[in-house]
This record gives sequence, C-alpha cells and structure tokens, in this order.
Amino acid sequence: MGLDRNIVVIELGSSSVRAMIGQKKVDGTLQVLGYEKESIVDSIHKGVVYNIDKTTQAIVAVIGRIEERQRIYVNKVYVGLTGQSLMGMDNSVSRPLDGQESVTVSILDNLMDINLTTEYPGREILEVIPQEYVCGSRKETDPVGVITDQIEAHYKNIVARTALQENMHRSMENSKHKVAGTPITPLVLANYLLSEAERRSGCALVDFGAETTTVSVFTKGILRHLVVIPLGGNAITADIAACLHIEQNEAENLKITYGQAYTPEEVNAPASIRITGDREVSRATLQNLIEARQQEIIANVWEQIKPYADSLMSGIIFTGCAAKMKNLELAFAKYHDYDKVKTRLMPSNPEFTTSLHLDPSSNIATLVAIMMTGEEECVSERPTEPDLFDNAKEDPIFGQQPATEEAAEADTPEPEPEPKPEPEKPKRPSAFSRFLKGMKKVAQSLVEEN
Repeated sequence: MGLDRNIVVIELGSSSVRAMIGQKKVDGTLQVLGYEKESIVDSIHKGVVYNIDKTTQAIVAVIGRIEERQRIYVNKVYVGLTGQSLMGMDNSVSRPLDGQESVTVSILDNLMDINLTTEYPGREILEVIPQEYVCGSRKETDPVGVITDQIEAHYKNIVARTALQENMHRSMENSKHKVAGTPITPLVLANYLLSEAERRSGCALVDFGAETTTVSVFTKGILRHLVVIPLGGNAITADIAACLHIEQNEAENLKITYGQAYTPEEVNAPASIRITGDREVSRATLQNLIEARQQEIIANVWEQIKPYADSLMSGIIFTGCAAKMKNLELAFAKYHDYDKVKTRLMPSNPEFTTSLHLDPSSNIATLVAIMMTGEEECVSERPTEPDLFDNAKEDPIFGQQPATEEAAEADTPEPEPEPKPEPEKPKRPSAFSRFLKGMKKVAQSLVEEN
C-alpha cells in the first residue's frame, strides 16, 4: 500500500532562491503546502551559482522557514537545472548489423552507450532525447523488431557547463541538505504547461525570464530544439536605469507600471511620467527604451523558431515572469508577421490544490513542474545530536571502552597481594615480675653462701 510523500523543491533564480513543499497523495493528486522566497543579489548569474556562500545562506533561509512553518525536518530536496549554458546538441551513432538482423533493445542500449561517450569540452551530458532511427532507408521512432542491415541513431544531447551542477551541489552540501534529483527545468516545465496534443502537432514554448529567455521546440511529440538566449527582463531594466540615471528599483517599477512591448496609437496619453517627487521622465523616451530592447529579445527568439515555423500547428506559447509585459503577443505579430501566439503562465488545469494565498505574480509554474517529477520522501525525523558526555561516562580518562575482551582484561589492574602477618614480638616482662625475679636471685645467693 502506497503512502503520501512530502516533496521539497528549490529553484535557484538570478534574483532569488525559491522553495516549495507539497504532498503527493496516493491517488496521484498534489497539494501545495508551503512557499518561501529569499532575495539575493550578485550570487547567481544566468542560472550558474557564482557566490556559493550567499547562495547557501539563501537556501538555508527558505528551507528553514518551511521547516518552522510546517514543523518538519527537511533532509533532501529536488533542484531544477537551467541557465545560459544549457543547450541541445545533435549527435548520431551508426552500427552495421549482421545481414538482415532484427533490431533489439540491447542494440539500442549499445548505441546509447556509445552516444554517452561523446565529449563536449567543459560540458557534460545531462539528458538524451532520442530523435529518430534510420533503418536502411526508412526512418523509425521505435525500431525494435525492424529487420535491417544498418541502423543509425539520432540524438539530441542536452548539455551544460560542468560548473552548473558542481556549484549547485557545493551550495547544497554546505546547507547540509541532500539532493534528491536535478530535473532539467525547461523540459519539466514544457511537460507541465503543454498538452500532449500540442507537443505532437508542433509548438514552441518561450520562457521569458529575468536574465535569460529559453526556447523549446516540439514536433511529433519530441523535443527538437532547445536553446537559452542570454537576454531577459533585467536587460530592459538596466537600459532604463542607465539612460535615465535612476536607481534599479525605480527602473523596475517604471517597466512594470508603464512598460509595453509595442505601443499602439494612444489617445490623451500623458506626455510625461512622474518617478518620485518632482522628477519626471518622458513617456516617449521610456517606451523607446523598452521597445528597442524587447524587439531585440523577440528577434533572437524568432531566429530560433523560424526554421520550424511551418511545423508548429499549435503555435508559440509565452510563459515566465517577463512574459507579463503588456502587448508582448502583439509585438511578436507586428515584428515577424506571425500571430499564432498566446501567453500561458499556468495550465488550464493546474493539477494541484492549495490553501495558500499566493501572489499572482509569484509565477510558481516552474516549482510545481519540478515537484511533479519528485518521487522520494524529502522529510524525515530530525537527527538527534550526539551527547558529548556519553563517552566520558564510560571512561573518565579516554572516554571509550576497550575494543576487545582481551584488551579489557589487559586494562584491568591486577589485585594487590594481601600483606603477610608480621610475627608477634615477645612480650616484655612487667616491673613487678622483674622485682620478684631479682629477689629470688638474692635469696638463692644467700643460701649458697651458707
């Protein structure tokens, strides 16, 4: 009989570390129990941990608050992997067969093993997505049982810089928490947000983040392309702050409040926008800054999607924190003459329940997607701290017992021999006895004289 499992997940973002705990029921349903966020600065850049100490502190903070609120002890977590260095690399492996041989599972395993030996300097293979198999002159997605004399396997290797995992594991190790698993965020997010029908008919998922924008393209139910563009919403904020000579937080507020990816003709729009006090900025200047950078980001996205555009029957789906900018869909249609675009921050059926009052801007889809992959129980009893004085009670000098019985016997002091009784000394005669003895001698001498 199955048991409910508590799943704890961590997302290492460019501006914050977020954690979530949920309970997977035996019937497959998910209940979100807690959510925590800790802001950090200059610690994680484009998905890679650069300041391990600060990242460790943020991890300890969010997990500590979850433990306190839920009254539990977290001993392991799932951590999503993403970042600028993440990408899909094509590779193929071929093998001749003996005559007209039937393809078996062991042959496919052998091809996969050869593929996994492919070296990418400074990078490692995180996951492999089989694309297709060429058996003779035919293409197959499931070649087991096919008769052929030659097979060629085509793979999409998902690779990333080795530092991506190494620095994350160092941060988790320092926080005293085990890593239960490291799902690849773009893949699990696509599985959560996109329906099977959309992936089969062809679609692209564009995740607009703070420092990066991730593009995942699917056709025939298979991931065909994955790339992370090193541009995100923070680039727009930085442009506003630099050009208008204002603080980052002021620039971020202007972007969120007034920013538009595309500005249609507006009637009676104020010519200026007040920042603080008597400081104002031209609305036209602000919009030009935002549109210029947003247009650059969209152009890079389109370059990645364009080769597959004719195969995307389900169009393009926008998601992520930076996808909330007004008129983003309109901008994409205007700039690239492609209108099969829609925004989806959560699936129509979120597949979880919660009593939490979450901020709509919290954008928890990624955390829920990571949690969906979790299978291991992440909560246990808090380990007891060893008593420093327990050993001292056993041996006040060394604090330990002998290792063997022989050693115990050797360490046991031999009993000291009982002292032999000293011989009794003869008693000295008393003074009266000596007087009587003297009188006897005197009388005896008188008798002898007579």
